[in-house]
Amino acid sequence: MGSTNTSLHIKGTSKSPAIDFKPGMLSIEGRSIPENAVSFYEPVLAWIEQYLKSPETLTKVNFKIEYLNSSSNRFIYNILKALDEAYQKGTNIVVNWYYEEDDDTMRNTGNDFQAMVSLPYRLIPVEEI
Repeated sequence: MGSTNTSLHIKGTSKSPAIDFKPGMLSIEGRSIPENAVSFYEPVLAWIEQYLKSPETLTKVNFKIEYLNSSSNRFIYNILKALDEAYQKGTNIVVNWYYEEDDDTMRNTGNDFQAMVSLPYRLIPVEEI
């Protein structure tokens, strides 16, 4: 079964973000402080790697993260790195990093990630996540 017709949905909790991935639209939303970041993010990364083998003509990636712990930070970086590598090979990808307008920490985190990748990446302030 190819990646073009599969989705990944993981319900968000108070400790882990909601994952809503469908071909062309990937969304990670909520708090990311899972007790075991490896077991939470491994299937997420595996889905992305599979998807990027035959992606849609345009893939939008929306991050709406309230809070990240350091182990989650590493996985978000790994996700962005995989997306960036695909972008550099010609895959059309746009990243939207939403943050609450008064949340300097998440804005700075978004800025830091943006500096590490070459793909189109927008920082978007919102009133509330």
